[in-house]
Amino acid sequence: MSRGSALPDFIRLLSENPGGLSWHELADKLGVTRQTVYRLREKAQSQGIWVLTHKEDPSLPPGWFRLENPKEVEDLFGLTRQEVEALKAAVSRVEHLTPLAKKALEKLGRGRPKVQAEEPVVYTPLADEYPEGLFERVVRAIRGRRTCEITYKNAKGEAKTYRFDPYALIARDPHLYLVGANHNSRKAGHDPIKDLRLDQVLELRLTPERFKKPDFDVKAYAQNRFRAFAGEGKPVRVRVRFSPEKAGYIRRTRRHPTQVVEDLPDGSVIWQVEVPLSEDLVYFIVGYGPHARVLEPEELRKRVVAWAQGTVEANASPEGVTRGVQNEEGWV
Repeated sequence: MSRGSALPDFIRLLSENPGGLSWHELADKLGVTRQTVYRLREKAQSQGIWVLTHKEDPSLPPGWFRLENPKEVEDLFGLTRQEVEALKAAVSRVEHLTPLAKKALEKLGRGRPKVQAEEPVVYTPLADEYPEGLFERVVRAIRGRRTCEITYKNAKGEAKTYRFDPYALIARDPHLYLVGANHNSRKAGHDPIKDLRLDQVLELRLTPERFKKPDFDVKAYAQNRFRAFAGEGKPVRVRVRFSPEKAGYIRRTRRHPTQVVEDLPDGSVIWQVEVPLSEDLVYFIVGYGPHARVLEPEELRKRVVAWAQGTVEANASPEGVTRGVQNEEGWV
């Protein structure tokens, strides 16, 4: 067998033998060395196909390999030519694909007529790049409730490794967040529930350990943590008056479930929501400049004024704009 076909054949042999095969049998059937067999296992797992050994499944003899779930491995050759072309045409309209999806599309194209290239129907420039196989391993870990060992780079650029129980993926433009329980936080007596930006996960390894189904409402968590104007503290009534020039923009977009818009005779509107005071809320109001005036609460009005004044001071002169920037000759 050619080297190019080793991985598909490795997976096929294991799917045809649910009880598993030894490395001797796999090496003989594939015409490869023992080292190559183990490399094929690692490559399969990087693509989200979990191959068990004696370490993960003590019932297996040492040196044996078994697919965790052979039914998950589909035989693509069972597809008709029309089905393959239909899949290729549909996927070709998607601009951003995971590495595994790209490889699958390449395989579908081998020996088949090319589908006419078309521009994507939906395009977004705001898309994160993930390490090869990461998304697929995360999905497998969530489905199988498998504890992971994660190396994560936080907002300060620090990389830390810890054990993590993955519960769900939450999408918030333009990022995916992996939410679950951090074992280190749990041991320290803190709230273990954390959300990690998926593109900042440097490494993720599935362990044999499984966790029980958590008492966790992902929908409620997403609404509280990721919806517009999320923040700490109790929600308060916020009322902002927007000028007639911007009233249309305010009316046509529902930014929060509690939003109420009141039309005024002069064409302006009063925008009202019940949310905690947060930086996101301040940024939103300041972005409308002189077209937005905070009516209540007073604390929010003061925050908006302070932020606007800081912006003016930072941009009032060239010195203000570049304050804090230094080169070899001194401050510039």
